[in-house]
Amino acid sequence: GYNPGSTESDVYFLIVTYVETSVILIALFGASSARERTRYPFVKELFEWINTQRVDAIISLYVLQEIYAFRLQICTGSEIEHFAKEVFREIFQNEVGIAGLLTREQRLIYGRQFDRLIDSSDQPHAVSAFLSGCHYLITYDSHFDAIKAQLPVLTPEALLKELNRSE
Repeated sequence: GYNPGSTESDVYFLIVTYVETSVILIALFGASSARERTRYPFVKELFEWINTQRVDAIISLYVLQEIYAFRLQICTGSEIEHFAKEVFREIFQNEVGIAGLLTREQRLIYGRQFDRLIDSSDQPHAVSAFLSGCHYLITYDSHFDAIKAQLPVLTPEALLKELNRSE
């Protein structure tokens, strides 16, 4: 695992994670949400690991699309554009990489690999994480448990437990 006190001669690898929408939403709104307040400290700590570059994090355009759709439910027309800019700005103040949209071929080929996912809108996240070489998909969405054999799926709490154990 990662050793923050390592020297250049030490060998370590950086854990690469795909951070799914459910975690990003808590990072953005969890502090003010009675429902998500208990998860927020774990997400905040995860982003401390990410922002100090002790964990590599990737999101995808699918995450941004889902966040935009989430806000469509709550905002009026004129608020949506302002909201989107503010939220996307906040996301990209963090040290996250971004995976683009999947090609038609990638969706067809790799979609079959992750066809155990009940919600078809979850497939692009799994495929993006897989193609990006992620060690873990970080989520609070239990639908992803169906693919744990193909791609390790953890909550932020479980990942933090792994990270703190390896320090």
